Parts: sequence; structure tokens; C-alpha cells
Amino acid sequence: MLTELQRRMREWITAPDGVRSLDDDFATLLQEDARLPAVDRLEIYANAFFFRIHDALLEDHGALAASLGEELFHDLVTAYLLVHPPHHPSLAHAGDALPAYLADAPSAEPFRRACPWAPDLARFENARVAAFHAADVEPLPRSALETRAPDAWESLTLAFTPSFDLLSGDWPVHALTRAHDAGDPLPEITPAGMWIAVWRHEERVRFRTLDADEAQTVAAARDGATFGMLCEQIAERAGVEAAPARAASWLSQWQAEGWLRLG
Repeated sequence: MLTELQRRMREWITAPDGVRSLDDDFATLLQEDARLPAVDRLEIYANAFFFRIHDALLEDHGALAASLGEELFHDLVTAYLLVHPPHHPSLAHAGDALPAYLADAPSAEPFRRACPWAPDLARFENARVAAFHAADVEPLPRSALETRAPDAWESLTLAFTPSFDLLSGDWPVHALTRAHDAGDPLPEITPAGMWIAVWRHEERVRFRTLDADEAQTVAAARDGATFGMLCEQIAERAGVEAAPARAASWLSQWQAEGWLRLG
């Protein structure tokens, strides 16, 4: 009985066209009083449900909301929830499907037309949310690299922290997020292939862009390539003489930035 009541309540609160669109006897579950009939009382819950998710998405996707404008962002949340109602108890996951929805869904076409960069921006902002909520791990100390035996470098594999992610896209959406975070007007952006690293270090979510060479090296390292294999790949792109110094420089930087963890 309780399960059935919970199911009906969920259907009522999440009805795509509103509570009044349903042909149901709400008074069987909600008691009416002299001030409000059952349907009006239920609408209070339904509106609270929508706006709580709306506000959570607004907080996590501030630059996207600023790009679209208040009304169009409201329409986006409405259309998105019709296709992807939340299935996770944490609101941190409310926007998990938003990048794919913006990229592919027919009902997202108005938002793509208004902001062609919307899928890339949603993916970037989702990565920042994921980095914020990622598990804490012990970062790789500098001493772990300094004390490694020379003959052990070739077989070294790198482990990245749970908060780290590497994104590729067609738009420099990080410029929009940087401006929004600073409270500045959003800049005009034009298509430009980008690689962006996102991670959390010292309790703060950070990001920076990478050139194609560094990005390819990071991607290979995350796929399990050894340090020796990374040097060989860099040598193919930049030359044999430049490869060791470039690989060592990046490894030192990644460790200092907090990308790496103890394996």
C-alpha cells in the first residue's frame, strides 16, 4: 500500500504538463481543508520539486544559464526534465545527462541554435561539479619521483586522482566560465578545438587548457601507457632530443598541480 501511494505521489508531482493535466482523484491521498483543495496543495509540492531542481542546475551551470538568458534556461530545464527526470537522490547528479541531451535531443534544437557551444559548456560545467564531489585521495608526493631509481622510470605508470578529467571540445567554453565566475560580461567566442583539464586541488576546483601534444600524452597516460611509452610517443611528434625533457617537465607539473595520486 505504501509503495503504491509513493508511486502515485511521484507521478503527480512530476507530471510533465502539471498536476491539473491529470485525471485523478487527488483527495484519496491528500486531505482537503477550508483553505485549499487537494489539487492546489499538490501543486505546491510539484512547483517546489521543479524549482529545487531548476535552482540546482542553475547553480551548477551558471555560465550556461547566462549564455541562454533566464527565460530560455527555464525552458531548457523544463524540456530536459521531461526527457531525463532525476533518478539519483543527490541533486549533484541532476545534470548528468544534460550534455548529451543538448548535443542530440530533437527538443534541444532551440537551445543549440541559440548557443551552439551549449553541449561543450554543459560538459565542462558538469566536470567541475564532478571534480568538486570526487573522493579525496592521497596525492603523489614529490619524493616519490625524486627517489625513483633510474632503471625504474621506463616502466612507471601514472595514476590520476578521481577528480581529474580531460575534456575535448569545439568551443573555448572555459572563457565563458571564467568570465561568469569573475562576474564579468560573457565574451564572444568562436569555434576552436580545445583540450581542458579539470581537477580539484587543495579544496578548490581548477582548470587549464592544454595543447594537443600535452593532451595526447595525458590521454595515453590515463590509458595505462608507461613513462617509456610516453617518451616514445612524444619523440614521434616533437623529436627524439626534445622528448625526455618535455616528458619530465610535464610529469613535474602534473605532480605539482595535484593531478596524480599514489598508485
